[in-house]
Amino acid sequence: MKTLRRVTRLLLFLGHVLWGVLLTAIFAGVLRMSVTQPFYQGLVQAWLRRLTRIMGVRVKVSGTPASAGALLVANHITWLDIPLLGGVLPVRFLSKQEVRHWPVVGWLAVKAGTLFITRGKAGAAAAATATMTDALQGGATVLLFPEGTTTTGNDVLPFHARLFAPAINLDIPVQPIVLRYPGVNGLTQPLIPYVDDQALWDNLWGVLGESECAAEIHFLPPLIITGLDRKGLATLCETNIRQLIEKSSKV
Repeated sequence: MKTLRRVTRLLLFLGHVLWGVLLTAIFAGVLRMSVTQPFYQGLVQAWLRRLTRIMGVRVKVSGTPASAGALLVANHITWLDIPLLGGVLPVRFLSKQEVRHWPVVGWLAVKAGTLFITRGKAGAAAAATATMTDALQGGATVLLFPEGTTTTGNDVLPFHARLFAPAINLDIPVQPIVLRYPGVNGLTQPLIPYVDDQALWDNLWGVLGESECAAEIHFLPPLIITGLDRKGLATLCETNIRQLIEKSSKV
């Protein structure tokens, strides 16, 4: 039964990716639409939302997303975080530069308006700050994963403060987001985290076999950043996210 489910979903998944390539080629390529246009934003959202359904993810959302032009920050557990969040609101993600060069996925990410950072390179944070600032000033909502990597979801790694500079410089709302994939005893469903040296294919294959995966998106209240510097803002976001994760894990 699990094998049949995996094969069926994999075929749907691949078909959906090809559909995304076709749509992107038409609307972004031929018609020259961009992520700044509402229709194209809606198209990207609908495609990502459908992807989560194909993967058997049942999403529960609490709280209200901040208005456009805000900086959103979330804990990071798996590649599923991106279609999960991108399916519920129009947002531009900050991603590692390597993703740009992934076959098919990289091209789709670029056309969906993803912003990129070259990790470990001198001046990378400054370049990412400039890119994020331009997007925010243009009215976009930007989302980053300030841990810089994925985790099991049962705790939070220290947040990198440099990436909070655009919020301080522009004095815009900052909204923490908690992502959870609850399993037994409130801890993360063990098949979900994409961590350590696991291959993407192995993670995908594991998720495809599950009858259903629960996911939660908690939009916490936007923060008042007046008087905070980058480090203080990063710490406040990290603390708020950690508190909800710890509370949920004890349920």
